[in-house]
Amino acid sequence: MTILGEIARIVDCEHKTAPIDEKGEYFAVGTRAMRGNEINYQESRRISRETFEQWTKRMKPRPGDILFAREAPVGPVVEVPKEANIAPGQRTVLIRAESNVAQRFVAYKLKEPLIQNQIQALSAGSTVPHLNVADIRSLDLGYLPDAKQQTAIADVLGALDDKIAANRQVLDIKSKLFSALWIKVSQGAKDVASLGDLVTTQYGYTASAGEYTGQPKFLRVMDINKKKWIEWDTVPEVNIGSKDFEKYALQKGDIVVARMADPGKCAIVDENIKAVFASYLVRLKPKDRNDALYLYGFLISKLYENYAESVSTGSVQKNMNAKVITGIELPWPTKPKRLEFSAQGQVIRDSMNALVQENQVLARTRDELLPLLMNGKISVAEASEAVEAVAGKQKEGDVDV
Repeated sequence: MTILGEIARIVDCEHKTAPIDEKGEYFAVGTRAMRGNEINYQESRRISRETFEQWTKRMKPRPGDILFAREAPVGPVVEVPKEANIAPGQRTVLIRAESNVAQRFVAYKLKEPLIQNQIQALSAGSTVPHLNVADIRSLDLGYLPDAKQQTAIADVLGALDDKIAANRQVLDIKSKLFSALWIKVSQGAKDVASLGDLVTTQYGYTASAGEYTGQPKFLRVMDINKKKWIEWDTVPEVNIGSKDFEKYALQKGDIVVARMADPGKCAIVDENIKAVFASYLVRLKPKDRNDALYLYGFLISKLYENYAESVSTGSVQKNMNAKVITGIELPWPTKPKRLEFSAQGQVIRDSMNALVQENQVLARTRDELLPLLMNGKISVAEASEAVEAVAGKQKEGDVDV
């Protein structure tokens, strides 16, 4: 039996909201910004150096330190990046393993399903599930191998996460390349067109998402508003009848735009997949499928972002209806120019889709190996072979631009 508080220093967050500084170079990362065990900087609070110093006075974060969410939701785990530019936001604790324990191993141990089940059990029983600092210190991590084995296990799992992170950096670059290409083409346009004349609109399906094996994926605002691509592996399913599925089924080239929660954010469906879209989304179906990528380029542009911010209404929750979403004119190049853009843009989007699919395979491999390595059901050597096999398959299918 290994108690977390006996092998690590655990420091609670400040029990107040960090003041925002729009020009700050640091971030206060709260629990909402940690879903999926990843730091979402858009959900974090940008803060000044002065606030960062105040929020980290009890323990200055180091690269690799662990940030743990103890409420709303309970359980997410992220590592402090190499820039060490994050401070613990509300309802989090900062964890640093002792020198004789591999820090990254502890991060993976906390993500292990067995430990996560313990965390969820400890946090249950109150209106809002939560853990106090004493609960976290008392977590039983079970048997820990020696430091050398810990490092070896963390290296195997870390190699997968590092590759996923590298792929996401490439995805960001490719997405910026796509937008730069759109700007270049649109700036040469001599005409304008009304978005409402170029698409048909449809509101999404009202239901609750869940785990319904074999049922269609249920695309929501939270699945599209953080990245310029869709990670379908993280999208939940929905129980839907055949008639409604036929009505709301997504097709390649469809564009969905958020009307609430994060109005104006959008995504394009890059592949044919069994999926429908939720009620906070509006589907824009291009009347000419050849224009889908050009229209998507406009919808992720600064032009449309500024428009969405200016027309969103609602004092409690900002929103846009379908008429407002499409009530704007956009630069409209000649058809040959639009077709040329679509051909070039498709190459970029195809290469992005290949990287997204690669990351899905890498993440599944990591999630399968994690409990096996932690429970000693597979050796590090066997896990390394599995990682190399997956990496080899992905390399064969690499797509470049």
